[in-house]
Amino acid sequence: MLVAVPAFAADLPVKAQPQLTPVANWTQVYVGSGLGFDFASGRSKLTPVGGGADLFSLDGLQGADLGLSVFAGFDVQVAPQFVVGGFVDYDWSHQRTAVSTTLFGAANLSAVMPSLDQGWTIGGRAGFLATPDVLLYGLAGYSQMRINNWNATATFGGPVFTMQESAQTSRGYTVGTGAEYRLSSNVSLRGEYRYVALGHNTTVDPLGAVWTTDLSEHVIRVGAAYRFGQFGGPAAVAAAPALNPAWTGVYVGAGIGGDALTPHVAASLPGVVDFNAAGLGGADVGGTFTIGYDRQIAPKWVVGAFGLIDAATNGGARITVTGAGAGGTLTSDLASVKWAWTVGGRVGYLVGPETLVYLLGGYTGSTARSITYDAFGFLQGTSPEREYHGATFGGGFERFFSDRISARAEYRMTHVATRDDLTGGIFTSVSAGGTIHTLRGSLVYHLPTP
Repeated sequence: MLVAVPAFAADLPVKAQPQLTPVANWTQVYVGSGLGFDFASGRSKLTPVGGGADLFSLDGLQGADLGLSVFAGFDVQVAPQFVVGGFVDYDWSHQRTAVSTTLFGAANLSAVMPSLDQGWTIGGRAGFLATPDVLLYGLAGYSQMRINNWNATATFGGPVFTMQESAQTSRGYTVGTGAEYRLSSNVSLRGEYRYVALGHNTTVDPLGAVWTTDLSEHVIRVGAAYRFGQFGGPAAVAAAPALNPAWTGVYVGAGIGGDALTPHVAASLPGVVDFNAAGLGGADVGGTFTIGYDRQIAPKWVVGAFGLIDAATNGGARITVTGAGAGGTLTSDLASVKWAWTVGGRVGYLVGPETLVYLLGGYTGSTARSITYDAFGFLQGTSPEREYHGATFGGGFERFFSDRISARAEYRMTHVATRDDLTGGIFTSVSAGGTIHTLRGSLVYHLPTP
């Protein structure tokens, strides 16, 4: 019996200690960089020397660009689900929109539209943890931005008339919102929208005329941050069940984001008018529906094929220019995507079992929204809707947050070939082409593998 009792006790099952994991703690310092769009909107007017009727005024989208940013900051988790912090960032871009027109073979008109040169913001943010890895936040701060402004030249058979709104440094407040997703203890990704009110500014043209401008900037960015220190506090809780993502299989998804167009447009009516425009010409808010198939071909590698449809709207945005000397008003819709389709493939590397970083490529057909214009009652018409085709390249990341559902963020650039069969209105020849920049955030459902 004395021998049997200890033997029996040794055979009893031993209850395993529960695995512990640190409590989520966002108290960290971080640095990062991002990519996105800047849109300047508002009203500008040019008053002649000594006063009088406006020589020039413009309402609407005044310029746009593809911008870069770097940022740094800190977060403090003040409660289980609340995070506050401070940040500073720097934005810059040098992409500009240029337009030139020749009338009756003698009068030449050219203009360069405003765009962001550089700027910085200092501010704070406060957020709510929807999950231990997802922070939803609002932000506010103080901004200073330098804007490259209007530069217009007109030549009428000899004399040259130039009106130029000098580059200006504007200051104002910033408010915005965003979401940040933690990929690991030290790496996170974020998407963010900001509204920057730049207030009322006055500058003097080289000829002495006065420019008065009320501008605001709309900034959309996606970025990645490196966070110093460990993600976790001294307390510990039972670890959540490990995910079991299946990268091999069919998936469907839907998302939302924006598009920005860099068109190149030329139109001609021999002996009357020649028109050329290049630069970032329009923007829209769009959605995406996608279906695809992925296959994990190695422990760290995934390849796949996909098809998607983009649909977009610019909310009927229009630009309006009034010129006293011309005795009328110029109005035009802004270029934007109506809808597009893409078929292609992607290849990705698993930085973790649940996280894929990937590159993509494909072929796209994109239909641009028709543009209705009226130039001082002289040039009127509506451009035809046409489908443009070209190659698409891009990249993104995707992470599972359940066994079947993942989230992805993606940037695509599509270069569409020029079409020269766009004749419409009074013009005898019209051609257009260019580049489309697309940002999307999506939720994806992965179907069970048979």
